[in-house]
Amino acid sequence: MSVVVPKNEFVPSEVQLFKKHFAAGAAALCLSYSCMHPLDTIKTRIQADITGHWRAIFTRETLRSLGKGFFVSAMGAAGQGGARFSTYELCKSRLLPPEDQKKPWAIPATALSAMLGDLASSIIKVPREVVTAKLQTDHYGNNATASQVVRQTIMEEGPQGLFRGFWPIAARDFPFMVILLVSYENFKAFHHRSVRDDLLKNMRYDQQQQMQQQQVVAGAAFEELEADIPTLRSVLYGGVSGFLAGYFTTPMDLLRTRMITMKKTAASHEPIGVTHVAKHIIHNVRSQYQGRPVAQSVALYKSFFTGSLPRSFWWFGICGIFFPTYETLKSLMIQK
Repeated sequence: MSVVVPKNEFVPSEVQLFKKHFAAGAAALCLSYSCMHPLDTIKTRIQADITGHWRAIFTRETLRSLGKGFFVSAMGAAGQGGARFSTYELCKSRLLPPEDQKKPWAIPATALSAMLGDLASSIIKVPREVVTAKLQTDHYGNNATASQVVRQTIMEEGPQGLFRGFWPIAARDFPFMVILLVSYENFKAFHHRSVRDDLLKNMRYDQQQQMQQQQVVAGAAFEELEADIPTLRSVLYGGVSGFLAGYFTTPMDLLRTRMITMKKTAASHEPIGVTHVAKHIIHNVRSQYQGRPVAQSVALYKSFFTGSLPRSFWWFGICGIFFPTYETLKSLMIQK
């Protein structure tokens, strides 16, 4: 296991770091979204289906739709990943300098940085999700293209239609990013701690070598030594963090999907809101299981966590690809 000791040979400027974090985040998220797009399509169609019948999902239409929205999703993910992680790294470096990594406010600072990063990416993320979801569910027909979806959405709802569900998406992704990045940063800290402990246990030198080692450690800030994370461990750390974040934020993702893909009825001229969708789900469950509180609770859980496993495994795959790629690109671009 190699150990990387921070050096003072070259310190990139804040602007240089921002650009390199943007490039690394853009490339890594574009790659991960591209690889996992078919599973995202299945998840979206499951959540958009209000009948709850799985057989209605796995059809030839779904098979033909697996690649729909791919280009929009991949290109949007590039801008989204760049904006999100360049802002996250910038905010984290300001709120949490290296010497404060073990302070009590480390987790809140990481959480706040994650939310600010996600907010910065929302201007790209929300239109990407709106257009992709409509393509995946054939909202405007089987042969609709991304440009047609954009034009039709603007014609029906105005430019704000491309940002439909902005706050539900924010309500979903704020806790998502907090769970994801706090979990991943703690996995990384655990790994670095384990390597440092192993290094200390294996030190067997004579008295002179011990004195020399003490001088080197003191000069290199031994507590800040960072060990390279093996690729498989990075996949596991990122994947597990993504799985947990994806699972626990499924309810808001479900409401967001239904709100985007449900069409307005002739009697209603107002856009369908997240509260309308939630009330509709609760009303259906209560009317179906009237007088059976336990069955109601189970049905409500199943209704709001529809598509939770595809979503969780989708995020396991995305984060399992993203974090090793992102960390590798960062180490290549930012050589200290």
